Amino acid sequence: MFINPEKVNSGSVAKVCLALAENIHRDGGVPVCFAAVDSVGELIYLHRMDGAPERLINIAIGKAYTAARMRVSTTAFKQRLIDEQLSLADFLDVKFTSLPGGQPLFDNKQLIGGIGVSGRTLEEDRVLCLQLVDSILS
Repeated sequence: MFINPEKVNSGSVAKVCLALAENIHRDGGVPVCFAAVDSVGELIYLHRMDGAPERLINIAIGKAYTAARMRVSTTAFKQRLIDEQLSLADFLDVKFTSLPGGQPLFDNKQLIGGIGVSGRTLEEDRVLCLQLVDSILS
């Protein structure tokens, strides 16, 4: 995903997350948690929808963190683990997760952050994360 780095700040991400959360709420969807991190994996934004379990906080942050640190989606990272017969422990980073729903954010080829979504099925988290990234792009 390639975006203008000026679009990735806590204010702009908050605006996009709140709009998506409002759509989810209006549609009666299961509440989720959104997280955004900067290029080194530090949290810059977190939103837990009303009714979303607290456990989703660390999962969403972990997805965003993993995507930023590994520079690939968490889906691609999971596939790498399978293909290379690796485990999360091999990376010596307790914050990593291989759950789908995390996407890195790039400006040209420079990493500028990561986004994570948690709260639904793994496929729904992945799709919501892509929607969130698309909204940040526009």
